[in-house]
Parts: sequence; C-alpha cells; structure tokens
Amino acid sequence: MPSKTSLKLYFAPGSSAFAPLIALEEIGVAYHAHRVDLATGEQRQPAYLKVNPRGRVPTLAVDGEPVTEVLAILTYLAQAYPHSELLPLADPLKLAHAYEVMSWFASTVHVAFAQTTRPERFADDETVKAALATPGEARFHRTLSDIERLAQGPGPWLLGDSFSAVDAYALVIWRWAQRRSIDTSAYPAWSAKAARALARPSVKRALQREAAAKVAA
Repeated sequence: MPSKTSLKLYFAPGSSAFAPLIALEEIGVAYHAHRVDLATGEQRQPAYLKVNPRGRVPTLAVDGEPVTEVLAILTYLAQAYPHSELLPLADPLKLAHAYEVMSWFASTVHVAFAQTTRPERFADDETVKAALATPGEARFHRTLSDIERLAQGPGPWLLGDSFSAVDAYALVIWRWAQRRSIDTSAYPAWSAKAARALARPSVKRALQREAAAKVAA
C-alpha cells in the first residue's frame, strides 16, 4: 500500500470507532482523526451525511472514498497493511474464527448495548423505548459472559498468541461495560487480557488521541 494513501477516521470518543483508532495506531501509518460530536448532532448534519449517509461512526475515508462499519474498516486496514498482522490473513480457519467473533460483536453485543443507550434506533414510542432497557441490559450481561468464555482460551490474547483486531474490538465492549458500572472483576480471564491490551503502546496512543480530540472540541 503506497505511503501516500490518505486516511481520515471520523470517530466519536467512547464509540465503537475506538477499534479502528487502535488499529491505525497499531499499523503506525499517518492518518487524520476527525471527532464527530454526537452530542450536538453533528452526525446528522449535511456535511457528515455526505461522508456517511447513515449518520454513524466510524467512517474511514481512504483517499476520500468512505468505508463504513467497524468490521469493514478493520478488514481494509488488515489487508492494506499486512505487516500489522491485525488479522491472521495467512490462515483461512483462524481468519474465519476472527470474523466469527467480530461479526458477533457487531450483530449481537453492540445491538444489546444499543438497546439501553440508543433506544431510538429500535422504537419511536417513549413507552416502548423504556421497555427495551431491561431486556437489553440482561442481554448485554449475557454477552459479557460469552466473552469471558472466549478469554479463557489459551494464549495471552483472545485469538491465542497474537494481538489482533479482535482484541481491539473487544476493548470497545470492555469500556461499554465500565460505562454501565458493571463489575468487570466478575470476568477474570477477560480482565487479564483487557489489562494486557490497555498496556499496549498502540492502545495508549489511541486513548491519547481520543482525549486530545475531546479537549480540542
């Protein structure tokens, strides 16, 4: 991939965009980070809707061409910068398991979390929105137990011996659990692997980039 490729990540602090932010830092490639202010509704403004018509984050603009959805962005970065080893590209079975986990993160874990934090995605009626919270919370807790079982597998990382995009994506969920004031000590195997990931230089840089964006906003 030519070094002149222009990369611009549209993200919001605390969102699932943290996974691509980590991935970009892991790769070590130059990129521009644009903070989208969800609180003021920037994601619904015409300027951003031209970038991502769905009005969501993250979006990665590659030479101006937008790529949306966490899984798609992580896939692009892993394929475009194979030296990063973000995904086990050389092993089809391991790669399938990586996609298996990340697809589940997107289709099940994220949906359960959004049921409590973004009920407007599922209903317009206020009574229905309120009714979604309790089952959403229960489902989110169940998914954390599933991640704990995954973390009990061998090796220092969720897929085994190597840090991958799966670990970056899992940190998004870890932070969501903390935001919900969930006692993460109930998940000891995952706690150990999350702590190892948080100590990684790329993750520290991603946190710094996110914090700097908050200050600058």
